[in-house]
Amino acid sequence: MSAEITVTIEGRSRIVANGTRVRDAFDGKLGKDIVAARVNGKLVDLSRPLEQEATVEAVAVDSAAGLDVLRHSTAHLMAQAVQSLYPGTQVTIGPTIEDGFFYDFAPPKPFTVEDLPRIEQKMRELAKADLKVERVEVPREEAIATFEALGEKYKVEIILGIPDDHVSIYRQGDWIDLCRGPHVPSTRYLRAFKLTSVAGAYWRGDERNAMLSRIYGTAFPTKEALEEHLAMMELARQRDHRKIGREMGLFLFDPISPGQPFYLPKGLVIFNALVDYVRRLYRRYGFEEVITPQIYKNELFHTSGHWQNFRENMFLTPDPEDHETRVDTTTDGWRTGYGVKPMNCPGHTFIYRAEKRSYRDLPLRIAEFSRLHRAERSGVLHGLTRVRVMSQDDAHIFCAEEQIEDEVAMNLAMVRDVYSTLGFAQPEFKLATMPEQHLGSEEQWRQSEEMLASALRRNDIAFELNPKEGAFYGPKIEIYVPDALKRKWQVATIQLDYNLPERFDLAYTTRAGSDARPVMIHRAILGSLERFIGVLLEHTGGVLPFWLAPEQIRVLSLSEKTESYASEIASLMHRNGFRASADLRNEKLGFKVRAAELAKIPFMVVVGEREAAARQVSLRLLRGDKGQTLTIEQLLERAQAEPLPS
Repeated sequence: MSAEITVTIEGRSRIVANGTRVRDAFDGKLGKDIVAARVNGKLVDLSRPLEQEATVEAVAVDSAAGLDVLRHSTAHLMAQAVQSLYPGTQVTIGPTIEDGFFYDFAPPKPFTVEDLPRIEQKMRELAKADLKVERVEVPREEAIATFEALGEKYKVEIILGIPDDHVSIYRQGDWIDLCRGPHVPSTRYLRAFKLTSVAGAYWRGDERNAMLSRIYGTAFPTKEALEEHLAMMELARQRDHRKIGREMGLFLFDPISPGQPFYLPKGLVIFNALVDYVRRLYRRYGFEEVITPQIYKNELFHTSGHWQNFRENMFLTPDPEDHETRVDTTTDGWRTGYGVKPMNCPGHTFIYRAEKRSYRDLPLRIAEFSRLHRAERSGVLHGLTRVRVMSQDDAHIFCAEEQIEDEVAMNLAMVRDVYSTLGFAQPEFKLATMPEQHLGSEEQWRQSEEMLASALRRNDIAFELNPKEGAFYGPKIEIYVPDALKRKWQVATIQLDYNLPERFDLAYTTRAGSDARPVMIHRAILGSLERFIGVLLEHTGGVLPFWLAPEQIRVLSLSEKTESYASEIASLMHRNGFRASADLRNEKLGFKVRAAELAKIPFMVVVGEREAAARQVSLRLLRGDKGQTLTIEQLLERAQAEPLPS
């Protein structure tokens, strides 16, 4: 082994002793904001010894990777605090998540939110103690013995699932944890953190296992960044679509049908208005709408590949006429049974092949809003944003290979139209590439990926790669929109698929008279309408565009003497196509205005005796002026002037 090695830092090479630690390779020029490093592209601790020629890059705490290291280290700090305060508590796993981290514990009794301040205080003490964080590699059997002696049965189970001869353990003062790392050099790097909530969680996410206590938290490089995040979290709580949905009377959920929303009349107004808007786009862009069955024989899903790649997310049932299969209620016993469709694409292939197609028929663009069902685990269900039943603005385009770029470009134009209209600025684009589990050859995948990339470049759209995140049947363009709370939501997708046409033996006759295989483009712009409505409610705080508001105008009477006039105005607005009502309750004006504001009604029309005598109204806007005196004709003109989607 060479006594010296060459390291390259910021483009400059230098000779260091073999075994030099990463931090020392920087020759004293390492800033205090550096928490880790990349050695030949691999993220490592600053204390990791260098044992071969390497390119070394510093990782700052405010980078994505540095923030992940900071939060993972804070999860360890929390676990150390918990075990010091609550003897007998076992630790399980503590990963980082978007905007924070969590750790699952098996305590003597479940944690509650009342425990969090005490744990936080202990964390501050441990951080101030500046405990050195050290990584050591030990033989697998030694690690098992160590954690068995500590009574950490969950850690032992994790180690038993690791095939390596050695595992890494991190020591923090007198506390240890099994972990791959990397971590910050010492606990003093952890200065701005907050524990946010407590929840129950099954070990390994399996309801057949023990229930654990999960503590969530977040951490940032500075107190200012943490305070800004906590303010955003509070705003997110106020804008939670489930809360807004209750206040506006849009939808409800009931345990009788988990993960499946009951749309109330006002909620259905939003749903239908979005569908109507997309249908207008379909007419403009040449899509035809269809409806396909909800339930199929499972042979369809064997052919499509969903049986092999999506079966765990499907609702299945045995064939009611096959008594032998009905006895066997295992998933394999249902191979000849039926499945509720989780997506529309397999059914659309039957519409394509229902008649002989030629090049003149292409591109064939078909769309569908039918309900889709997916067997999501109960633990991940979340209001409208994670459901078991949904509708999508789903479309499939069957085209010749030479038409792909034009069709993708057309759908990208639709995406821009929709998100501009709905108030989502600056969508971001990613190209999701071949996943580990996929259909088709690698060569075909690379060709498909390049076609999508070319379409994006042709439309001057900047994009990032999202490696290994394509659908199992093809790569996809993913579109993300940032909301008012600075969160990014993946909504639209455009997916290229050579595999389903092959598996369903689809064909068309070329201009030369020969048979050729069409290509299939899967496309959704809003995606799941349920999820999109949830995102839109949180983005707007429920203050929807006038054309989407479930109740657009509410007339507020000031007394019994003006009830007739209020009803007359509401009726007039209703006859002119507006969603209008009259609040004739015997309540004070302030009460009625507050109720209308909670319901997010754009136009509040106040009528008292003076307005009734003059045949006028006082218009209060949810956004804007709080009092305008108008004639009835001017009120109608004002409402008719509200912008509509193009």
